[in-house]
Order: sequence, then C-alpha cells, then structure tokens
Amino acid sequence: MSASNTSQELKGAPGVAIVVNSSPKVIATRHGNVVLVPPPSGDPEDPLNWTMRRKITIFACICLAGFAGQMSPNSNQLTFIEQVPVYHKTSTDLLNSVAVALAGWVAGPFLLVPLVAVIGRSAVVFWSLVGVFVCQVRAAEMTGANDYISFTVSRLFCGIFGGIPAIIGSGYIIDMFYLHQRGKAFTVFKVLIIFAVVGGGTLGGFVAQTQPWNYVFWWTLGPVGAAIVLVFRFVEDTTFSRDPEVSSRAPLPKSWVANRIATYLPGIRTRPAGKGAEFVRQAFTPLQITFAPITLLMGTYIFIALGLPIMQASKLTTYVQPPVAAGGYGFSSLQMAFFTMTAWVGIICARVYGYLFNDKAPLWLARRRGGTWHTEYRLANTILSSILLPLGWDLCYNYVVECFLHNPVETPVSLNACRVTFGLISVFIVTQWQSVVGVGWMWEWGICSLCSLIS
Repeated sequence: MSASNTSQELKGAPGVAIVVNSSPKVIATRHGNVVLVPPPSGDPEDPLNWTMRRKITIFACICLAGFAGQMSPNSNQLTFIEQVPVYHKTSTDLLNSVAVALAGWVAGPFLLVPLVAVIGRSAVVFWSLVGVFVCQVRAAEMTGANDYISFTVSRLFCGIFGGIPAIIGSGYIIDMFYLHQRGKAFTVFKVLIIFAVVGGGTLGGFVAQTQPWNYVFWWTLGPVGAAIVLVFRFVEDTTFSRDPEVSSRAPLPKSWVANRIATYLPGIRTRPAGKGAEFVRQAFTPLQITFAPITLLMGTYIFIALGLPIMQASKLTTYVQPPVAAGGYGFSSLQMAFFTMTAWVGIICARVYGYLFNDKAPLWLARRRGGTWHTEYRLANTILSSILLPLGWDLCYNYVVECFLHNPVETPVSLNACRVTFGLISVFIVTQWQSVVGVGWMWEWGICSLCSLIS
C-alpha cells in the first residue's frame, strides 16, 4: 500500500478553465486564485457538482452522527464511581467497564467498516447509530446488583458501534469538498469528535448531580435519536467514480421514499458489482495502512498526544472524586463536570484556529513554492499544534487521509486505533502504577513522554 500522489498544479490564468485529462467532461475551474482539485465532472451524480447547501446539510448531519456516536460510550466517564455500591464492585472494576468501551472504539472500525463495501457508507452510519441507541437503553436499565456483566457488555458494543460515524465521516468530506475546502471541513468534524470524547463525560457529570446515575445514559438518547432521524432524512450516498476504468453503481432513484429504501434498507444498491472482493479489500486495507511509514510516523504522534488525554479523562475520577480522608479531593459530580470544562477552552480555540488557517497556511506555502501542491504542506501548522494538541490531531488526520486519498474510510480506522490504544492500555496499567508511585509521579512520566514527542 503506497500513499497516493496528490501533487497538483495550482497555476493558471484567472478565470480560465484548465483541461486536466483527455475526457472533455473533466475540467478544472478556478475558485478565486485556486484551481479546483479534484476537477469536477459534468455528471450531476458527482457530489462536487452539488449545491453548497446540499453539501453542508449532509455534512452537518454526519457531524451530529459522529458527535452523538462518539460521546455515548463514555457518557459515564465521570460518574462510574457512583455505580460501585450498586454492583458491589471496586472502582477498578467500574473503571474497566470504561476501558471496555475504549476497546470497542478500537475494534469496532476494523469489524464494521468493511460492511461499507456491501451496504454503503450511509447505511453503516445509520445502523451503527441504531446500535448505539439500543446499547444506551440497555446500560440505563442495568441497575440491579447482578447486572455488572450485562452493563459491561453493553459498554463494549456501544464502543464498537459508537466510533463508526466518526470514522466514516472523512469519506463524505473527501467526496463532497475540494482540496482547498477540506482543511476547514476536517477541522469542524474532528474537533467535534474530540469535543464528544470530553463533552460526553462532562455533560454526564451535570446530569448525575441532580438525577440518578443511569440518567447519564438516558439523556444521550436525545442526540443519538436526532442523529438517526436526520441521517435517514438528509444524508445521501456520495460515492462517485471519476475513473472510467472503475465500475460505478447505477443511479439511485430520484423519488425520496425509493431513494431512502435503496440507501438504507439495506443499502446494497449504493454499491457496484463485486461486493465480495471489495469487502475483503476493505477488511485488509486498514492493516496495510497501519504499517505504512507515513502512518507509523503520524501514528506515533497521535498515539501519545491523544492517548494521554484519554488516560487523564478515564483516570480523573479515581483520584479526584474520593473524599479527602481517602486521599482524594472530594469532588462532586457537578465539580467534576466544571473541572473538565477547562478542556473545552482548548477545543474551541483549536476549532477557530483550524477553521481560519488549516487551508490558508498550506495553500499560501504552495503558492510561495511555485504553485505546486504537496500533501506535506498540510503539516505547516504542526509546530504550534504540538502544543495545542486538539489542533495537532486535526492536522495529522487531514494529512494522512490525503496521503491515502483513495481510501478515505479505511485510513481513519488505523488513525483511530493509534488515538485510542494508548489510552486503553494505560487504563489497565496505571491503576497499580498510581498506587505504587502516587498520582504526581504517574503524571510526571506522561509529561516526559509528551516533551520527548514534541522535541
């Protein structure tokens, strides 16, 4: 598996259409001083030709799906201590139920993303959200003393289903937006995903202050249900082949009802012939991408930079919420929620910065260096982003996806594994480590790891 060659000429006289291949239907037109890459075709089925309103509507629905799906598995991240007396288990046992959801985040994309080859992206997103909804109901009902195992299983499957919309969303971005628009789109999408990881637990903390602990699952049914309805109502299949040598699916029905049936029930009409071979390819491609040099380099950054916040979020409750007499700080669920809101400031700053500069900086660099685009220009902002970690994740993600431009869904599977694995591993090992060396020295190691990464 090799990275796609995405170098493109950005030169040309203003207002002049530039022919980029032998097909008379395929031209590159200008948007201001920027050549549109990839060049739009003359086919109305091409998502690049859709109106911006149509694109933004689909994108907004996918963003909500990614947010709702991602926040659900860790909705009890700040409140699992309250479940200790319910199940007559230790805090470590309940922390493991959080870790199981992280394991689902890692494994789910490897298991379910290949289904895109059979029923299409939109159907996989839709049915994954349905799975999340069912798992959240199941977790909320597990309030008996003997329900710990069932509760933990629900967390595992919620993790498996919950991470899927966040993985598949990058495919819609690549399909619908031009090169000079993708940076903004990836910024909005990925920062919402990061916000979901933090915000799910935070909002659960607010809920648990005045309601029973299982309400941290009940409230999520609102955004998850809204995502299910909006995805079914508005999200369309965006796959379109610009390569005449690659088989394409037949056009979908124009009637809304018939189109929804073709797209979601079960969705096999959104895929061209050869589903079996494509299923096998999509099952193995993430493994190939995972061990590509580019992915290993960027994955190392993501492994540490995003793994540490996941570890911090998962472990925070165990040493902040216990009473002072037991060595903690005695924080209530409300205090825990406000404490974690400090991360929201960084996330909001990253979103603003990324929206303003994720496209402008690399395009400016391309113009300064002769007008030829190279994917590596996406990394122009990484010096600052090494300090502002949410922004760094966004840039690296955008860069690696564009390196494997023909695999926009499979590539995030690998990146997601890098993002979550460190946090998952740490949850199982740092509890004993903390008990031996204390909280301070446990985090001293994390800071040293981060500093070595930046240097």
